[in-house]
Amino acid sequence: MATAPNKHGEHADDRLFIMSIGKCFHLLECFNTAQRALTLSELAQIANFTTSTVQRLTHTLCLLGYLRQHPRTRAYVLSSKLLEFGHSVLAANEVREIAEPHLRRLNQESKETVNLMELEGEEIVYVSRFASVHPVSVNLHVGSRLPAFCSAAGRAILAYLAPEQAQAILARRRVAMTKYTVTDLKALNAILDRARRDMFVINDQEAYLGDISVAAPIFDRDGDVRSAINIAVPSSRWTVAGVKKELAPMLLECARRISRDIDGRS
Repeated sequence: MATAPNKHGEHADDRLFIMSIGKCFHLLECFNTAQRALTLSELAQIANFTTSTVQRLTHTLCLLGYLRQHPRTRAYVLSSKLLEFGHSVLAANEVREIAEPHLRRLNQESKETVNLMELEGEEIVYVSRFASVHPVSVNLHVGSRLPAFCSAAGRAILAYLAPEQAQAILARRRVAMTKYTVTDLKALNAILDRARRDMFVINDQEAYLGDISVAAPIFDRDGDVRSAINIAVPSSRWTVAGVKKELAPMLLECARRISRDIDGRS
């Protein structure tokens, strides 16, 4: 069984860090790792906590309404109360609000899957998604995450970050997700250089087999990169050349419209 990264341990020397809160959120993240109901012993194993620690945390989270325990199996699941946080995050996202009419239009024009993603740490997070009318090879959802270094949207953002920030992200752990994933630092920097020249990035099956993605950056009113949009298509119906010729121009125009509307928002 996979073990979730024990992130709260990284802050053990921070005097302002509240360890018990860190443990609580780490326990909740274990459910993302497992994607199913978990027993007390399974939670202890995944979180790398003692059973007594997990007992106290689960008891507290159940009383607060963030976990539910099955009366027969005694296994725990996340409660629907947590959906309130996701709704609040999306409702307060100004870029998502501005981008969605443009993304819907791009989805209708291309008839392919269109996404809006934001950089969070070393990953990109899907914050809006309009699905293709065709069958797709990869069916992600709002809230899904991918490593920034090997995703088209991540590279579109990294290309326009401050160089030291981009290099700090690239210098971290780079694990190949498919046999096509580029992990070499020199090669990745060459990709970012080309992205700055072209204003878009094409990713050919580096994040998922059978998935081709073209992405372009979104800029805020100060000219800083905030997020990226992409069109994702299956390699069974598209080639890289076809994506570059047919989809990249309409993606770039959509990205320009979104950035222009963000700049015009007072």
